[in-house]
Amino acid sequence: MRHLATRIAAFLVTLLVLSLVAAACSAPGSGGLNEQTEPIDEDRGRELFQKSCRSCHSLADARAAGVFGPDLDLLQPDADRVREQITDGGGGMPPDLLDGADADLVARYVAEVAGRGLEQEGEGGSRGGTAPSKDA
Repeated sequence: MRHLATRIAAFLVTLLVLSLVAAACSAPGSGGLNEQTEPIDEDRGRELFQKSCRSCHSLADARAAGVFGPDLDLLQPDADRVREQITDGGGGMPPDLLDGADADLVARYVAEVAGRGLEQEGEGGSRGGTAPSKDA
């Protein structure tokens, strides 16, 4: 009887472990934001970035010229790193500035567009939405 109970317990533990592995593998985002392949809504990502991030961060695509946080065009972080920073904060950035799908979208948006506008810099660029005046 003891042998049967041990075998049943081992079977149940194995079943539990396999269930947990299957759930983890099929969970949304389990591969990280960097591995997602569906296109993002750049307009919505830009809008959220402008609302929540532009006062601190520079990002040419969002016409943002922040003065406190890192220049995201130069840094060019991947989506998982941006999401981690949005969640954890640090370095003067508050934690949980955005959450859920909004945080994921901004993270993917930044990773996708960071560095796009660097080639325009020096000739008026697009940072902050301003260009030097002709008479300056």
